Amino acid sequence: MENNYNDIETVPYIKSQPVWAFCLLSFFTFGIYTIYWFYKNWAFFRDVYNWDIYPFWRAIFNIFFVHTLLEHVNDVAVEKGHPGIRSNGYATGFVVLAVAQRILDRMSPDSLALMALFIPPFLFLVPSVKQLNYIYRQAYPNKYNPALGPGEFLIVIGGGIVMVLAIAGLLMGENPS
Repeated sequence: MENNYNDIETVPYIKSQPVWAFCLLSFFTFGIYTIYWFYKNWAFFRDVYNWDIYPFWRAIFNIFFVHTLLEHVNDVAVEKGHPGIRSNGYATGFVVLAVAQRILDRMSPDSLALMALFIPPFLFLVPSVKQLNYIYRQAYPNKYNPALGPGEFLIVIGGGIVMVLAIAGLLMGENPS
């Protein structure tokens, strides 16, 4: 009987990524990197298992598909020897915080807008990032990847500047003339 999927080792995955780099990129891009992370992982599973899915849409509407993605990551990691995690709890935490962050951002006055920064939903993805790193190290044990590529470094610098300016603008408030 023939299987309908490619071996994980034959499908190139983006790279092993330190947790701190994932968090830094997610924070300083205001969550846009998290959408990219979802896209790359859905594309990886599409290519490995020959699924007829659209990773772009699953990344954009990630709160509807995060449970499935984290479950697949956990299944592959366990298959490779990782002890596994309770992916549903982390996925639920991600969804709850993502929705709460959006509601808080829309309903709060500008003085409370900073509160949305203190509940980053991407932190619930950290265990899955660790599992993906484990999967990558099993497939490519001797391959070195820098923590941040040149483009990622520029994104962090640019995002940091925007973040500082946004916080400074909020803290300064309106200046009545």
